[in-house]
Amino acid sequence: MPRRKKTRPAKSDAPGTGAAVRSFWSGTITFGLVSIPVDLLSAVRPRQTALKLVDKAGHALGRQYHCSKEGKKLDNDELVRGYETEDGKIVEITDEEFESVAPEMSGDIEMRSFVPLEQIPPMYFQKPYFLAPSGKSARAYHLLAATMEKTGRVGIGSFVMRGHEYLVAIVSDHGVLRADTLRYADEIRTPEDVGLPKRPKAGKHVAALEKEIASLTSSKLDTSELDDQEAQALQHLVEEKQKDSANVIHQAGLEEADGDASGGGAKIIDLMAVLRKSLAKNVVVTNAQASAPIDLAERRAQRTAAAEKTTAKRKTAHRKTARKPTRKKKG
Repeated sequence: MPRRKKTRPAKSDAPGTGAAVRSFWSGTITFGLVSIPVDLLSAVRPRQTALKLVDKAGHALGRQYHCSKEGKKLDNDELVRGYETEDGKIVEITDEEFESVAPEMSGDIEMRSFVPLEQIPPMYFQKPYFLAPSGKSARAYHLLAATMEKTGRVGIGSFVMRGHEYLVAIVSDHGVLRADTLRYADEIRTPEDVGLPKRPKAGKHVAALEKEIASLTSSKLDTSELDDQEAQALQHLVEEKQKDSANVIHQAGLEEADGDASGGGAKIIDLMAVLRKSLAKNVVVTNAQASAPIDLAERRAQRTAAAEKTTAKRKTAHRKTARKPTRKKKG
């Protein structure tokens, strides 16, 4: 089981403040004999357009569940998990059953292969994170980043965070390791799935479109074009309304819960020598064609088998307990 640690207090994440972002997961990059402790930090911030719902006094509003058929309020003990099948049926899943198929807790990012970045379709990328060296792993961290960047390889692996298993691509970007979570293959739709028409032959209007594109072509992307105009307008509106105290609601009961953090460091024994040996020039780097495909069905089958094994053990233990005779107390 990974060691849990306390997260650092949340700091301002406003643009331009330079405040540090807290780590909410700690673990270890592992492959072969290599073990590098790292911290996971979000590489993106939420858009500044989300508004909180409060009452006139500034109190937080709680969430309530209502039965759509009977229209009555439901208590927590009346709620059950339901898995919706493709034909619209709901299959009830108990807490014990849900835990039996949950991924095993681990503090490792287990690398399974190294592939060229261009072999990963852009649609698979989901959310970017930064990986920061943890403890005394800075030298090994930077050696791995430099080696991956030199070889032009991206590491493909998986890890467990907050009870869910994620696919991840470890990318070296100018000496910094980035972890991009990936979508599973069955989450990706094809053009045929959404009913897109087949590509027709290019017509005579291509030359006209090429001219229009050429008029807007730049040699370099101006990042100011990526600014969030809506968020800036909302921020300006808030600053103007703040000048009138009648528009300000003093918050009550909106303290944010501290995020979970799991994982732990690992002892590194002769790591520098092991890392150099594992990533030497003559090392065999697995490419996308030679690597084993990510088979979600196979993974589910493995989890089902593990769940059945756990259930069988529980039944056996229950039978043994039931067979034990009760001893009478001596008077």
